[in-house]
Amino acid sequence: MGPKRWRLENSKGNMAAISVSLRLARRALRQNLLSTLVAVFTVSLSGGLFLGAWKTKQSVKLAFAHSAGGFDAVLGARGSQLQLVLNALFHLENSPGNLDWEQYETIRSHPGVSEAYPFALGDNYLGYRLVGSIPELFLNHQWKSGENYQVRSPGRIFSDSAKEALVGAEVARELGLQLGDRFHPYHGLEYNPDRKHNDIYLVVGILEPTGTPTDQVIWIPLRGVQTMEGHDPEEANSISGVLLNLKGSSGLALDVKYNKQGDRATLAWPVPAILSSFFNRFAWLERSVAALALLMALVGGLIILATLRSTMHERRREFAVLRCMGASRAVVTGSILCQSILLSAFGALGSWIIYILLSLAVSSLIHLQIGVGMNLPILDGMALLTGGGILMLGLVSAWFPARKLYRSSLQESLNPHG
Repeated sequence: MGPKRWRLENSKGNMAAISVSLRLARRALRQNLLSTLVAVFTVSLSGGLFLGAWKTKQSVKLAFAHSAGGFDAVLGARGSQLQLVLNALFHLENSPGNLDWEQYETIRSHPGVSEAYPFALGDNYLGYRLVGSIPELFLNHQWKSGENYQVRSPGRIFSDSAKEALVGAEVARELGLQLGDRFHPYHGLEYNPDRKHNDIYLVVGILEPTGTPTDQVIWIPLRGVQTMEGHDPEEANSISGVLLNLKGSSGLALDVKYNKQGDRATLAWPVPAILSSFFNRFAWLERSVAALALLMALVGGLIILATLRSTMHERRREFAVLRCMGASRAVVTGSILCQSILLSAFGALGSWIIYILLSLAVSSLIHLQIGVGMNLPILDGMALLTGGGILMLGLVSAWFPARKLYRSSLQESLNPHG
């Protein structure tokens, strides 16, 4: 027999051995269906939790950074920088206080400031916040590089001195607001039917979706909030803060002026660093979930090991008969390895499915509650690495049973008390 033909015959023999091992492995999985499902579910859950903890934090952090509305900094009342950012850019938390109109004019005229837009809070409509600002925010500002706010035709942006409203896309969808609708605002940031204002606002525009918290609020003229019926007349020249874009390194000088030397206002700058410090507070949660996932992976490996040992015990005479009929030790041992690989492969697939479902659930919840849009989950390098780790876990779990089966003699396998 020539070398080429010998290699062909040898290749066919190897393929046949692998095919037999796979058939034996599939039969074993069906015979131990309950333990198979438990093992696959445990491994899937561990992998899905690990990926979810790892990737969701990254995705949320990135989404928040991209949803800051294109602003570098926020000037507000003296207090927490984080509270100021969450309140001004993400419409969370309560306002730390008010600024005088003169402080807005001062920061607007600073040579290191390229954009300055005042805003005021204090009212809501059916639980959605009303934010007062100036029309220039929607006419000139780019909420993302190269992207200006767009109003659905035939709507328009509110007039500075009229009782008009520009509605975010998510609010319009949830409340069914349309052009020409009128509504009464309610005092406070939480909806209370007993605190309705007498003022009536006309919807003159609906914003196109941006995937940012802008979609979650109703925008009205700044003067509308300042002079709303029922508000303190002494606060008519007050604002909640100023949304800023800075030039070059001017943030350092402004940080010294307001945060180090001043005591009347707080400059929240730079916004990305403040958000990063916010997410670092939850590092313990990420580590806890990762530790839980690793513990579950260990339990999954032990379940795979127990399943394989049970298979060996229940089918040892079958293995012995196969060897009597000419099956090699490699074929019989390969069935154990194939069984473990199949369990691990299903576990890896299940972990990806759980990770995607978990990411979609978190994404939907964040978008619903805050208005921050997240990118869809993808199977990147970390997902593939996790899948490879699960396969490695399966091989490690199969090593001891496979080694024991390979070393067992035919007499031991036929012994009914073995």
